[in-house]
Amino acid sequence: MLGILILLFALSYVTALDTGPVQIIPSSHALGSDGPWQTVNVSLGDPPQSVQLFPGGIFESVILSNGICSNTSLPKPCGSGGLYDDSKSDTIDDTSIGFNSNNNVTSMDDGQTQTVGISMPIMDQLQIPRVGFSNWVVPNLSISLVNEIYTTLPDGTSYPVQVGNLALGSAINQSFTTDFGPSINASLIPGWFYEQGVTGNTYGLHIGSAAMGIPLSLWLGGYDRSRVLGPVSSQPCFQNRLRIDLLDVGIGVDNGASPFNFSSKRNILDQGNSSMGDSTSVIINSLSPYLHLPKSTCDAIASYLPVTYRPKFQLYVWDVNDAAYGPIITSPSFLSFTFRASNLQQSNLTIKVPFQLLNLTLEAPISSKPTQYFPCRPPLAGGGYTLGRAFLQAAFVGVDWNSDTGSWSLAQAPGPNTARTPQQEILTTTVSSSSNTWSDSWAGHWTPIEETSSTINSTNATASSGNTVSTESSAPKAGLTTGAKAGIGVGCGVVGALLIGIGLYLYRSHSHSRLASVSSSQQTASAMTSDDPSTIPLKGYYQPQAPQEQTIAEAPGSEPVELTGAEQVAIELGNGQVARQELGVNSR
Repeated sequence: MLGILILLFALSYVTALDTGPVQIIPSSHALGSDGPWQTVNVSLGDPPQSVQLFPGGIFESVILSNGICSNTSLPKPCGSGGLYDDSKSDTIDDTSIGFNSNNNVTSMDDGQTQTVGISMPIMDQLQIPRVGFSNWVVPNLSISLVNEIYTTLPDGTSYPVQVGNLALGSAINQSFTTDFGPSINASLIPGWFYEQGVTGNTYGLHIGSAAMGIPLSLWLGGYDRSRVLGPVSSQPCFQNRLRIDLLDVGIGVDNGASPFNFSSKRNILDQGNSSMGDSTSVIINSLSPYLHLPKSTCDAIASYLPVTYRPKFQLYVWDVNDAAYGPIITSPSFLSFTFRASNLQQSNLTIKVPFQLLNLTLEAPISSKPTQYFPCRPPLAGGGYTLGRAFLQAAFVGVDWNSDTGSWSLAQAPGPNTARTPQQEILTTTVSSSSNTWSDSWAGHWTPIEETSSTINSTNATASSGNTVSTESSAPKAGLTTGAKAGIGVGCGVVGALLIGIGLYLYRSHSHSRLASVSSSQQTASAMTSDDPSTIPLKGYYQPQAPQEQTIAEAPGSEPVELTGAEQVAIELGNGQVARQELGVNSR
């Protein structure tokens, strides 16, 4: 009887695994001192210790030990994503791999920040929560256990790393050779699930946005089809990296008037840099927070925005008091990235990232107070161009490790109006998109600027390079404005008074010069009835204002002049590559 029960339990376990893609449930907490960013909540060891991790990376998962907070000279907070105490786990294996931890330098984001530390390779079990079922248990997870790790800012200030990462491939498992006996195989998450019967060694990921309420979506063996909008670009991986050709960067507006002095702008990628070719190779990496683009590109984008470059962070900080700030981050304006689609010369794919998603926050320990920033930063010397979490808020990636080299897909991801019930699909070399539209997914979460007869203008947004955006305006509609009509009325009254005076003068003096006087007066009256009123250019962005009473002012000078009228425009504001460096491992 006992044997039958054990068999039934085993069969039910296998059946549970063979039900298709597996969803990794996102954490309810957002973390990161340059985000906030969404995480996944998992447990390590037995008894289980809960930690929150950023999804992404390859091979070993980086786990922060409680030792990283022992350096009291570093600013707080420390280990906000949770820390792992290896001395309290009964299932840890910290001897089989046997590398010397003092020889391992850790970098979590392909070297895009000056992040270093000391780590050692271990294995321990991983528990992944499930709704309505017991946790998934992945034995012998490949882990880089970090005992010391910190990031150094450009000004020399250092701070502790807050969150580790949950690696998503690439091979079925990770093998370590030893000087004695067989190789040691450690588990990698998608590969382990594939060996247990899940549909493939694949995953689908949309980072989402904590600030905008777009939940993180992570599936093993599949993806959520509702997170895929429009065309999909599929291409091979490059040395386990998600590489693609970037053709251009632009600025546009989905609907309504533009908060800029243009409706769209293209060719920003190579603006101010004549040495760039037709395309630039970039890596998509969810472990890097920023848009690591050429400095000329970052400066070009910033020249159209109310931002200021801060050398301390090597980032651009939003001027939240600038009149242009509100309309830009609340309107349907976006930064666009155009890629070569599916390695085809004549096919392009454009991903739009609303400026709402690029209004991120620097917090302690990076900044002593919350600071809104625009996440464009040139790569470090020797580093490749990378699009990180800031970009992946608005983009879907699906990765298939089944082939020898691997392949991956890129597509537009939706906004806050995302279906809360996933459309589960099996992920293969091809990815299908939903019928939803990107505009609909953002409807109600941005405030289109009302179209008017006058062009909406930007304030002079100055970038670090000193470039400015010129202010332009359109003349009011042809015809007499209220001011012009008032000017004519005043002019006629003055002319009438002059005519009466001239008549009295002629009556008394009988002068022959009266014809010249009358002619001069008529010429003045003719000038006063001109239908070409002068214009006053509109400047800047304005908060919505209640209608104000018009003020009548006396025109200066001795001659009657035409008063001009400027049309009022009300703008409604909304509510407010480098080669892979395997972490903690010198050889495999």
